[in-house]
Amino acid sequence: MGRISIRPLLLWMSYCHFLVTVQPLNPSENEIAHPETKSHPNPKLPASEMPLEVDILNLINVTYKDPGVSLVEGPIRKFPAYKFRVTYGNGPLTHSSTVAEAMNNSRGFTVVFLYRQQRNNLGTLLSLHSPGRLTPWFQLTSNSRTGVLTLKYRLRNSNKLNQIDWSLPRHHRKSPLAAWIWLSLSMDFQEDLIRLDLDCAPSLFEPIPSRKTSHFQVGVPRDALVYFRQEPGRKKKFLGSMQVAKVLPYVSHQRLWNCAEISSNLTPEFQKPLLQ
Repeated sequence: MGRISIRPLLLWMSYCHFLVTVQPLNPSENEIAHPETKSHPNPKLPASEMPLEVDILNLINVTYKDPGVSLVEGPIRKFPAYKFRVTYGNGPLTHSSTVAEAMNNSRGFTVVFLYRQQRNNLGTLLSLHSPGRLTPWFQLTSNSRTGVLTLKYRLRNSNKLNQIDWSLPRHHRKSPLAAWIWLSLSMDFQEDLIRLDLDCAPSLFEPIPSRKTSHFQVGVPRDALVYFRQEPGRKKKFLGSMQVAKVLPYVSHQRLWNCAEISSNLTPEFQKPLLQ
């Protein structure tokens, strides 16, 4: 008798589990485009000017007239995007102290990129080094061959180089705008968390191992050398197009672009921001 009564219960539980796993997520339960409030830094476009931003593309004063640079169409309309080829040979940023200061905020900082990388390219988006040292304080590298985004960083008063690897979105290349990657990475030293947002995929979080020291932020020296699109010696040079490259001296707790639905169920062609 007990076997007869428990079987319908197990079947009912299995059916409920089936409904939960196959039904699409309710958009109201996901991170929808946040309502515009006074506290939000911009109208959901990372190209908009944000408070205290350090715009790297403006900092290097890049134009389509530079050798190895051409003007291309990006996802954000009416905003310039630049394609960088091998012949563009910039070195460390000439005004690197503004980047170092932005990343030395005791509460944390955010880096924002919107880029379309060339195939089979291992390129460094941003890398900060003390003079004469190859080990970075902060380094973000994108590998379009293996589909991996790599973060390397050192904390103040520590020689340990921490590394985190994430999978990059897989994009269909049927249209020129399909392979652009929307990226925002925040290092929050109050919550000891690293937040990564890629396109419209769910946010990813990694802990910062900082409780053992009282000075746990990334302590970038004022004389640090800042490399954009490469590393010292011009290694791992990024090849492709860039429309946004910014450093914000504060933590962003929400993504800076509109998404109709944040869901791991979405196929890659739908995991893109909505452009109006």
